[in-house]
Amino acid sequence: MTEKKPHSIEYMGEARNFWWNDDYLELLAKRLNLAEKSVLVDVGCGYGMMGFLLSKFMKKNAKIHGFDLEKEHIAKAKKLAAADHSGKKFSFKVADAYAIPLEDNFSDITVCQTLLIHLKDPQRAIKEMIRITKPGGLIVAFEPNNMAGVLTIDQFSDLDLSVEEKLEETEMALRYEKGKMKLGEGFNSLGDVVPELFLKSGLKEVALWLSEKCLAIIPPYGDSPEISARVAQMNTFMDEDLSGQSYDKHLKYYLAGGGSKEKFDKYWKRYLVKTQQLAERLNNGSYTYAGGNIFYIVVGIK
Repeated sequence: MTEKKPHSIEYMGEARNFWWNDDYLELLAKRLNLAEKSVLVDVGCGYGMMGFLLSKFMKKNAKIHGFDLEKEHIAKAKKLAAADHSGKKFSFKVADAYAIPLEDNFSDITVCQTLLIHLKDPQRAIKEMIRITKPGGLIVAFEPNNMAGVLTIDQFSDLDLSVEEKLEETEMALRYEKGKMKLGEGFNSLGDVVPELFLKSGLKEVALWLSEKCLAIIPPYGDSPEISARVAQMNTFMDEDLSGQSYDKHLKYYLAGGGSKEKFDKYWKRYLVKTQQLAERLNNGSYTYAGGNIFYIVVGIK
């Protein structure tokens, strides 16, 4: 029997460390007035990335509390905290986003990054984040629209794809996301509607911005640790597809999204051919990708 991997472990590698540009974080810190914040809570914290990044701009004696349902993620976050010498105080614990073990009105700012897209009931989690935040405090959600990437053109030759071929790619991706949602595993492009969920939860002065980060892959890869990490992650994903490891997962979500196995298998065959070609271009260093994406930062006041 295959051992169950911790949730989102495939996205916890080195490439995740390059999701945000430092100068953008400085701008965000000013917008959020982090210099006046003493207590931050990170819900669904993973390895604690956002807590570590945002803590740099907080008060010298700031306290950062991270919670995640995966004990492996929390163990890693604790190791990283032990190696941190900033003077900030970090605490990481295993906990459910629907039941955060903190008292009411606890934090100055409560954040989550790519959490709501994985939840069956994101509004319930938002309300729990509101509960633990002080009146006048901030709720901040960093959430994407991952479907947008389907419509990007990552190779000049893709301009020759027919409308029907591009629509098929879009249908596959949408059925995959709809399938995940039907199975209670969230919707990967929830970012677009987080402002609506904030308002429905009673938050005030809801504002939002977009990350300006492009997750680009530009040759020569070895000249940049960031691009090297991104190439390594992409190779891992493609290896899983080409080896057949991911077939059952993709089929499961596609069927749950209302598709047929016959249509999926026809598409999958063509997809593997394209993936093999992409892998070859990555390996010979000729693949170029602009890396455009939609990543929202949504803010509300309790």
